Amino acid sequence: MQCTNTPYKLSQLHLCRMEQLPNGTVALNISLDVRPVLNYLEITAKLFYKYTTYRPFMIDWSIELCQAYRMGGINPSSALVLKIIETTVPNIYYACPHGNRSYSVLDIVFRDTSNTVLISMQMYAAMRKQGLIG
Repeated sequence: MQCTNTPYKLSQLHLCRMEQLPNGTVALNISLDVRPVLNYLEITAKLFYKYTTYRPFMIDWSIELCQAYRMGGINPSSALVLKIIETTVPNIYYACPHGNRSYSVLDIVFRDTSNTVLISMQMYAAMRKQGLIG
């Protein structure tokens, strides 16, 4: 896993790494300061597979997080993202505005209205018969 497109214009990245916990679980550890107050947050996720080059796979979507909070799960993908955020990082599961604070856990790409990236990362994994290998 690596954080990409650093440094960011609207946020300051302090830490970006994966850590292995004592029970063997691998966790994402990110610390990020977002100083401006944001009323628009876009989350983008893409999945690629490698044949001879990396090619787009089934997942290529983006949602506007503040609108999804206000209107609820508009479509199944945004409902899934909201459920994942609610269960894994409940400290950021609230309606907009966001920002003007430090975030210690984030996971995906966040942008503001001017399409300025707040944080972006790439993760690589291999799928085998046994399941996902990080």
